[in-house]
Amino acid sequence: MPHRLLASTDQVTAAAAPRRRSVLKASAAFMALGPFIQGSASAQGQRTIRLVSGSAPGGSTDLFGRLIGPKLGERRGATVIVDNKLGAGGMIAAESVANARPDGSSLLITASNHSTGAAMRKSSPFDAIRDFSWISSLTTYGMVLAVGPNSRHKSLQDLLAFAKANPKAVSFSSVGVGTAHHLLGEWINAELGIELTHVPYKGSPLALTDLLGGQIDMMIDTATFVVPQSRQGKLKPLAVTTRGPSEDLPGVPTLNSFIAGMEYDSWIGITGPKGMPAELVQQLNQDLREIVNLPDIRQRFIDMGAAPKVGTPDEFRQLAEKDLAQWRKVIDNRNIPRL
Repeated sequence: MPHRLLASTDQVTAAAAPRRRSVLKASAAFMALGPFIQGSASAQGQRTIRLVSGSAPGGSTDLFGRLIGPKLGERRGATVIVDNKLGAGGMIAAESVANARPDGSSLLITASNHSTGAAMRKSSPFDAIRDFSWISSLTTYGMVLAVGPNSRHKSLQDLLAFAKANPKAVSFSSVGVGTAHHLLGEWINAELGIELTHVPYKGSPLALTDLLGGQIDMMIDTATFVVPQSRQGKLKPLAVTTRGPSEDLPGVPTLNSFIAGMEYDSWIGITGPKGMPAELVQQLNQDLREIVNLPDIRQRFIDMGAAPKVGTPDEFRQLAEKDLAQWRKVIDNRNIPRL
């Protein structure tokens, strides 16, 4: 059966030299651990920036946070701690940053589910756009429609034709109700007048297991998940949601070649609490721009199936606003109950 979802900079002072050496030694040890420490306290004398992530260790935002964290710390003269606050589809992490002091000590590394989640909620303790200082995107990447290597559907055209002739007979996975994975499938339904059946999972690996076992017919997932799996022969991509072809998936057609105008890029970026000084936002934006353009960081992004992309704060906010409006439209058109 499918695994369905149940719905400071302080100066160290000491009277005695031995204690001073002890404190400095502890501080150095803490700094060496860098982003691999999770928590809220730092050694005395070391400024800390919390980079809050709503995903579990190993999740997309967590991985990108740990990749850029040490570089950001170098530029800001701080220790960057990736602080995983799980639950409510990233809402707990976002709320903790929305309520933080706007001094740059608490930042949110978030993804496009920030917009999809806001579109799906009836109410929220914060405004997904206005209660944040938008600093910069880090990367964009497409979503992919994929089947198992032994699927009877050899192309997206075949799968869609079968779905049209057999309503609700073709199922697709997502990583939860109201995620981009789910809403992309509903968008396809709305555009083509078909009925793909949505099956939500607790994570992509569980969905992959059921796909390979024949319990579901298709995955809709991020390129960062699908690309490595397809290289191992576990998935056969049928289409990508980017505007143009993907270099990581040569020969795979774009979804807009089947459905005109249907394009979507998922994203990951950095925000902070509302009210951060404009100068600080611009400094952080420049820091992130330099970090993402470092050759080794760029290559790591590419290896993970993500295109490095840093824009202005206004461009990042507009991207989130555009997504929010699009998903609200899909939800309304499909009469999807809000959570």
